Amino acid sequence: MFFSEMTARDTLKRTKQKMTEYQIGILEQLNAIEVDAHWFRRVFHTFAASFLFYYLLPDEKWINLGKIVLPIIIVACMAVVEYQRIRGGLDHHRFFGLRNYEKKRPASYLYFGIGVLVLFLLFPQQIAIPCILCASFTDPIIGESRYYLGKKRAYLIGFVVSLCFFLVSWYRADWWILLLVCLLGATGVLIGEAKKLRFVDDDLMIQMLPAILLLLLWQGCVALGVNILPPKMILPL
Repeated sequence: MFFSEMTARDTLKRTKQKMTEYQIGILEQLNAIEVDAHWFRRVFHTFAASFLFYYLLPDEKWINLGKIVLPIIIVACMAVVEYQRIRGGLDHHRFFGLRNYEKKRPASYLYFGIGVLVLFLLFPQQIAIPCILCASFTDPIIGESRYYLGKKRAYLIGFVVSLCFFLVSWYRADWWILLLVCLLGATGVLIGEAKKLRFVDDDLMIQMLPAILLLLLWQGCVALGVNILPPKMILPL
């Protein structure tokens, strides 16, 4: 009798240990997946800077048509995929890197694509380039800095990084224009990152808010007879 009780107790103990080890193993796998998804999102952001090859495409009639049609088709396909996913036609588990809140709303990559599309088609590259670079690099830099250094320092770092992108893009402008553009653009980026909206992702806001501010500044100066745009940075091959 005593031997049977000991055997049952040992069996129960071993079962609990195995269950605990199994749960720990599952948690470790989930954490590993989350870490991988985190860095996947960061890499995607930085990779988006390569979209600037758009400005290197030759300036020929049929290529210029492709510059308009192809980006629209790509973003339209992304929108269709997201529509099907949100409706349940596509399993969201197949979309690696999605955040929990993106399961019921469009994913950030669609917002990013829409922002790049609008910048390519409607804005001069002097405005589009620094805005795309800020979305590609400033956003993940703020995200990582916020985790290690806190929100205030992260935003300060993001502001300085954004300043540098606008500085490099507009360095051939007059000094007062350069100063105004850098401050206005970097401020727009920071507001776009800090202001969280329910249905609009910061991947779109970081691009569009500074672009709109600079567009208004540019057109306002044009109305006064002053064209503040510096020469283009990237010329077609």
